[in-house]
Amino acid sequence: MVKMKDVALRAEVSQATVSRVINGSTYVEPYTRQKVLDVIEELGYKVNSAAKALSSKKSSVIAVILPDISNPYFAEILNVIENEAYQSGYEIIFMNSQGNEHKEKKLIDNILKYKPLGIVISPLDDEENYSKKLIENKIPVVTMGKLSQNFSGVSINHKVGGELLAKHFVSLGHEKIGYIGNKDDKFKGFKSGLASLNVNLKDENCIDFYNYSSINIKEAVYSSLEKYLKKHKKFDFTAIFTGNDIVAMEVINFFRDKGIKVPEDIAVAGFDNISFTSYLSITTVAQPVREIAFLAFERLMMEAKNGNKEIKHIEILPRLIPRDSTVKFFK
Repeated sequence: MVKMKDVALRAEVSQATVSRVINGSTYVEPYTRQKVLDVIEELGYKVNSAAKALSSKKSSVIAVILPDISNPYFAEILNVIENEAYQSGYEIIFMNSQGNEHKEKKLIDNILKYKPLGIVISPLDDEENYSKKLIENKIPVVTMGKLSQNFSGVSINHKVGGELLAKHFVSLGHEKIGYIGNKDDKFKGFKSGLASLNVNLKDENCIDFYNYSSINIKEAVYSSLEKYLKKHKKFDFTAIFTGNDIVAMEVINFFRDKGIKVPEDIAVAGFDNISFTSYLSITTVAQPVREIAFLAFERLMMEAKNGNKEIKHIEILPRLIPRDSTVKFFK
């Protein structure tokens, strides 16, 4: 009869490592885990149902790939999914793409070595980075934030969120309006929302800012705004919408450093409604983060357990939360 020590010797690892692989521990390098699984299959090692599942290369591991764990929005998503997985008897492998499409692609390659039960991903723009290999490997996938034609997903309607902020600014009497962020769906909704109200969002007042990592976000925001000032001498808008709440916070800090009062001189609004926005009283569009994370996990479990291959998109309507960073404009 093949014993655990036989597997350890053949795989050139300790028996403790073999045990961790059998028990689904995440504290094993992907290469080592795969090596042990291959030896288990080669030697026909069987000790219990877990070993049988592993020898057939099934897994109780769920992979979660997010673009910025330092952003409280994504940290909350991970917290909800990890808790739901724990309650359901599964383990989580978390990977941080840091807003880098090349890294995201490499993470997909690495995660396949674990043979995960399924993957929850908040993907970057290029769907080709992750869709082809996951489809080929027949791994259940649920996206968050961006809906894919190839996988089920959960998201708020970002376009509607942008439209809500457009209406909010115009209702306060703003006519010269700015934007800083990525040219995504929320931006498109914001721009079209303004246009429907006969307000033009000038190209020169749209500051490109594509950065998921919150580690150096202050430096990046300050640099972008200084570049605008150098070119235009002053800010040619009385209200600005930012791509997310962390950017909103740094924009407000920049304005205050320059002696610009918020919202008396320039109103500022963010997106996401992460925890600190209520303390700092920043106007924002709320994403029901816990609901999004729960629905994504629930959908993944349905597809993983039942082999349900029907693509289902769940879209949630956002809501505007007006606070002092905009509504004091007329006080």
